[in-house]
Amino acid sequence: MRLRELVRKKPITIESGGTVYDVIKVMAVEDIGFIVVTEAGRMVGVLSERDVIKAIADGKDLNIPVGRVCKRDIITLRADATLEEAAAAMGKHRIRHVVVVDDENNLVGVVSVRDILAELYSAGPAED
Repeated sequence: MRLRELVRKKPITIESGGTVYDVIKVMAVEDIGFIVVTEAGRMVGVLSERDVIKAIADGKDLNIPVGRVCKRDIITLRADATLEEAAAAMGKHRIRHVVVVDDENNLVGVVSVRDILAELYSAGPAED
């Protein structure tokens, strides 16, 4: 199976000027653990639940712009990559989400380790 087939919903993003508190609210409302950070519609970073927890543990102000705490090294795979390639990338980089992009490097969606496991074990799409 190709990642384009596994991406079943529109990716949720936040502008880099949004706050960490905004991210927490979006993650809670959307029931997600990973968000893509954008600037003028262009991907510039990512933020996971782990990153948010670390920021809180480090005593960061929750009103700090997310662009100042997001990870800028985005791990991406093309939409035609396989589940196996996604699993390998996740293992190599010790991550639980991979950003899926098209041939022009535009955001297609996000695939999580839960999505892969659900597909491998025929449980259907996973909620993240």
